[in-house]
Amino acid sequence: MNTFNEMVEKIAAQLRSSNIIEIEDIPNIDLYMDQVTTFMDKCLAQYKRYDDDKVLTKTMINNYTKAKIFPAPVKKKYSRTHLMLLIMIYHLKSVLSIKDIGILFQSALSEQNKMKQEKMIESIYKGFVFLQKQTITYLAGAAEGKPDESFYGKESILMYDDDETKRIMMTLALAIRANTEKQLAEKVLDLYL
Repeated sequence: MNTFNEMVEKIAAQLRSSNIIEIEDIPNIDLYMDQVTTFMDKCLAQYKRYDDDKVLTKTMINNYTKAKIFPAPVKKKYSRTHLMLLIMIYHLKSVLSIKDIGILFQSALSEQNKMKQEKMIESIYKGFVFLQKQTITYLAGAAEGKPDESFYGKESILMYDDDETKRIMMTLALAIRANTEKQLAEKVLDLYL
């Protein structure tokens, strides 16, 4: 790396090119475990620090189910809702403990009505994607010396009516930012290897 400015430009460009998994990108059919891990490996590969890092393994997914932060598959198949949860868990697990992730999603996972549960998780996931985009925009601007001093997740948090969902969104906003900053710190270090 020649100069500090080149490093900053490279980091800002990497941030802006981040692949956020939109809800439309998630298959709308149920998948078997091998298909789930293949989908996750493909979609989340850019977040791996080293080529041999694992995104999600069968063991991890089974452990999430045992810890009750992830619903059991139905007839060995995982739904779109499962995939949304796995994507969020992947991004949160480097910042929050498994227990904390369970607390975060408790209200959605404890919903007995399957359709209501799916709608709750989809609503949370939409907020998650929006917060990821805002975080990337905010941090890329900050790297270039143009930070927005406002709290960048406030609009997405305030669009929810209930306090429980606002709490979830606030937690997601902070965890997404912490995880993204951690990944950026690793990228800066990797530029010197």
